Amino acid sequence: MKIRKIEPRDFAIVAQLENENWPLTSTPHVMNSSAEKIIEKITKGMGYFIAEEDGEILGVLDYGPRHKSEFGRHIITFGIMTVEKARGKGVATSLITFFIDYARQEGYKKITIQVMSSNPTALKLYEKLGFVCEGCLRKEFFIDETYIDDCFLAYYLDKTLL
Repeated sequence: MKIRKIEPRDFAIVAQLENENWPLTSTPHVMNSSAEKIIEKITKGMGYFIAEEDGEILGVLDYGPRHKSEFGRHIITFGIMTVEKARGKGVATSLITFFIDYARQEGYKKITIQVMSSNPTALKLYEKLGFVCEGCLRKEFFIDETYIDDCFLAYYLDKTLL
């Protein structure tokens, strides 16, 4: 498996994969991704890493600043999606590990991610990789007649911040 930055040839494929692979159990948004929206995000400072094997995209990690304020520029956040057939095969772990190394090289001190309590597989993965729960907003979303917590996790690149 190879991990690389997104290229223009990927925009439409990534948009399609996001629309197909982001269920409401993983995101509180109905996905309506498009190549144009990805270009707009990149123009505004977001980045994307792609995991691929034999030319097929298996996962996507998007990232960007956590805060608009200059006082929070030491923090970076991300979202991650793997295609259904690649789940449980280490794609997400590889992308996140790659991203942690990237963030460290870029001088970030902290990585954050929001995870819905309806996605216990993701919560377990982040914990295994060293992320810690910094808090949960209880019953933050109401999806399919169920209240869901929104959990905030962090990975500290600078251990003196702990």
